[in-house]
Amino acid sequence: MNSEIITTEILIIGSGLAGLRAALEASKSGKKVIILTKSRITDSNTLYAQGGITGVDPARVASGKDSYESLIQNTLAAGDGLCKREVVDYFSYNSYEAIKFLMEQEVPFSKDANGWVLHQEGGHDHERIYCVADYTGKAIEETLVSKVLEDPNIRVYEYFLTFTLITKRKLRKDPNIEDRCLGVYAIDRKNETVITFKANAVILATGGAGRAFQYTSNPENATGDGIAMAYNVGAKIANMEFFQFHPTVLYEPFGMQSNERRFLLTEALRGVSMGGILTTGEDSKEDFVLNYDPDGSHATRDKVSQAIDAEMKRSGLKHVYLNVTTAVTGKSPDYIQEHFPQIYAHCLNKGIDITVEPIPVVPAAHYTCGGVLVDLSGRTSIPGLFAIGEVSCTGLMGANRLASNSLTEAALFGKLAANEAIKFSEKENSEDVPLWYTPGILSHADVATVNQIWDVTRTTMMSLCGIDRTEERLRAAVGILESLYDTINKIYWGYYPNDQIFETRNLIQTAKLIAQAALFRKESRGGHFRSDYPQKVPGYEAMTLIQYGAEMKLVPV
Repeated sequence: MNSEIITTEILIIGSGLAGLRAALEASKSGKKVIILTKSRITDSNTLYAQGGITGVDPARVASGKDSYESLIQNTLAAGDGLCKREVVDYFSYNSYEAIKFLMEQEVPFSKDANGWVLHQEGGHDHERIYCVADYTGKAIEETLVSKVLEDPNIRVYEYFLTFTLITKRKLRKDPNIEDRCLGVYAIDRKNETVITFKANAVILATGGAGRAFQYTSNPENATGDGIAMAYNVGAKIANMEFFQFHPTVLYEPFGMQSNERRFLLTEALRGVSMGGILTTGEDSKEDFVLNYDPDGSHATRDKVSQAIDAEMKRSGLKHVYLNVTTAVTGKSPDYIQEHFPQIYAHCLNKGIDITVEPIPVVPAAHYTCGGVLVDLSGRTSIPGLFAIGEVSCTGLMGANRLASNSLTEAALFGKLAANEAIKFSEKENSEDVPLWYTPGILSHADVATVNQIWDVTRTTMMSLCGIDRTEERLRAAVGILESLYDTINKIYWGYYPNDQIFETRNLIQTAKLIAQAALFRKESRGGHFRSDYPQKVPGYEAMTLIQYGAEMKLVPV
């Protein structure tokens, strides 16, 4: 069950863009790197990103076609008062570094006769979104994975689920000593063996928690592991109430299991460049979102998702329509097929020709705007532990993420965190780290029980902590989740190690943090909407912060 201890200089948990960039950067310095990934190395949220990646090209700035200040203001507006200005400034002025890096790795960004194909998505004032047709994330992921697998300094362990961080304070059971992250416990999913990984520095790149909700665009591995693990060892967690729902995933009432990933329809379809609109009827050509926001279907994701949710409840609709037909957008069928080949093919397979028919859509959980609180270099509140990408809260996203900023953040801050981890890893980890031990193991847990707990967690979050929240719903959600956590925790300590148990425990812990933060913030802002407090409230221009064993509080941005 517990067979060995594996050591390395830098340990990275996760294999999306942030983790891969960090690994390549650390390797360049000669450091020995291990990547742990809970499924295939390519299976991350990055793989499913369609629309693109933000970058302000200095040449376009010089020609007056874009500006750094424009991206700053667009990001701040989307973040609704909770962005860290210094982080947003750094992001904007350095965004093109992420594009250059990916070009150097030979990511095949789309071109036409005029040069790079650039989109203008909702919330952006200019065309600055680089893409690879409508499968940008897939192209980025596969390109970087090929580089990582060729790198002699990087070892990859696939199908290893990391479930617990090892820290000095936890190990010695002394909250007063100077803390340090020492490594992790991970279970080999193929043989249910728990392996101890010891490292000089640990980087969390585990992604978000979309799977906490019944309907999500996220893949199966987006279960909030990194957030839960960091919280359990005392790291600071911020802004968990701000969960972004993507306005447009394909509505499929039949033939889908509740745990399947919903097919995403990229922001670029509704962007100014494309001109798609949301309608309430199959034959309608009126943008109903204009009834809720002056920017209509081109508004930011939080506004559009809330508008769809409100309209569906008002009209009793099961879905709305995304209309990108030639008749509405003026784009030729060839243009639509060329720029959105993956979406065109997928919808056609479902019997929908998007060049002549509108697409039935609903919102779904998409992006975790909060997470493990870090500084610009990815440092958490625990020495030796870093966090990057969606698992982190850098202050860039604020209350709502601007479209296509996440991949840029992952690439930029993955590099910064790697450089900081390189320096920290010079401090040798001399602690004796034990093998994993579970007392009182009698038998294997009942899989049906664990599966039921998983399902109840996700339906609870969707129905009680989704787009429209109230005090009554949130209190009910917190009560249910606390009861579920007590049950899974007993299973966690009382039975043979099992990846489903570990993953479900992490999922519930992260779901609890989302619900508790949503209950705490008695206002509406960004991706957090409460119909009992529908307006922003003075005094809440601050981050929610929680640590294990402490009360939740507001702290300055």
